[in-house]
This record gives sequence, structure tokens and C-alpha cells, in this order.
Amino acid sequence: MTHHNFFCALLASVLLSAPVHATTYSAEAIDAQIVDAKTNQPLEGVIVVAHWEVSRVVPTFVPIMPFGNDPRGPFQLQIMETVTDANGRFHFPAWGPLPVPPLAALGDRDPGLIFFKEGYVPWGASNYYPSTFDYSASSTRSSEVNGTTIKLKKFEGDLQAYAAQFTNLSVNLGFATYTRIGNCDWKRIPRMLGTVIKIKRSFREKLIFSALPNLNSIQQDGCGSAEEWLKDYLK
Repeated sequence: MTHHNFFCALLASVLLSAPVHATTYSAEAIDAQIVDAKTNQPLEGVIVVAHWEVSRVVPTFVPIMPFGNDPRGPFQLQIMETVTDANGRFHFPAWGPLPVPPLAALGDRDPGLIFFKEGYVPWGASNYYPSTFDYSASSTRSSEVNGTTIKLKKFEGDLQAYAAQFTNLSVNLGFATYTRIGNCDWKRIPRMLGTVIKIKRSFREKLIFSALPNLNSIQQDGCGSAEEWLKDYLK
């Protein structure tokens, strides 16, 4: 067998052993309410972000491990941002179907949701599955948050302790702020980023460290100026 034929045969065997996933994905609408955990009063102005992250794998041509993580990393099939109304309610419309690349699939806990209002403890939510091998393979996804009431806790403590609460928020926002050339995902969540950047600036003025992103950390090649894009949210 020639080298070319061997390569083609190996590629075919790898692709045939690839995990089978849907070629398109859709999502159902999400409607929920956010209230103060102590008073149960509706919270207006809570920023809510939802994202559906697609994981990608590539053939490695190594028989014992035929697939590996794509060096480009995951990408976001859909990103949405909104704020709660006077009744503490928010809505994300249904979407899809959207195509996905070959050898790609939505994560097992999609969608990821992030909730934040200044003065409250940041909170995130995703669908729960007992293990990474137990997840929905459906091409139409839904959120366990839909139809529920979410309770946010008002933070009680000093600024130093409050700044420490932002570590998880920073990690959760990493899907949009980590460097991905050309993706510009951060442009989809301007309210959230504008708010946390302003909070980080206020902490810095008081010599308090926080893990929150700043303008420099979200600059990406080919995406233009973050300061210009977010200027209306940095006022």
C-alpha cells in the first residue's frame, strides 16, 4: 500500500469511529424570574447572559487515542444577553436550527447562564447531569432554568470580600474574553463587560485586587477597539 493510500485508509477509519452528533442545533426559549433571596422582591436590572458552547475534536491519527481537542478551542454557537424588567423577568427567544462543524457537539451542560447585579453575589447556572457520559444528545436543547424563580443573594461584607466573589464570574465570562483570534465573542455581551470593567476600575482605585477582566484583557486581533465598542456601557 502506498503512503497516500495508507493515509486515506487511516483517515477513513478515524472518521468512521468518530462520535455521532447532530449536524444542526436549535434551542427552546428561556423565561424566568429573578428575585432578592431575602425579601423575594423582583430584581430589576439583573444582567443575564446565555451561551451555547460547541466543543470540537480533531483526528490525531494515533490508534490508541484517535481524537484530541481542537487547538482552536471551543466556539460559541450562540450568545445572548438581556436584563430583567421591573418584574424581575427575562426572556431569551428560541433559535435555530444552526449548523455545526464536523466532529463538533454542544457541551453536556448547555446552555451556560450567568446572572449579575451590582451589590449581589454573582451566580451561574447550567443543566445538571451526573457525569460527562450522561447528557442530552438531542438536537433541540432546553434549559432547566426555564420557568423557575432564581434567588440572588445580596452581598454582605467589606469591599475586599466582595472583590473575592468575582473569581467565578471572571472564569464564567472566559468563553468571551479569552483570546480567540477573529471570534470577537465579547461584542455579544457589552452590558456585562461594561459593568464588570467599571467595577474593576473602582476596586483598583481603592487598591483592591479582583480577577475581573479589563479592556486590555479582551482585545483580540481583528475585532477593533474594545474601549470604542463598549463606550456607552463604560459611562
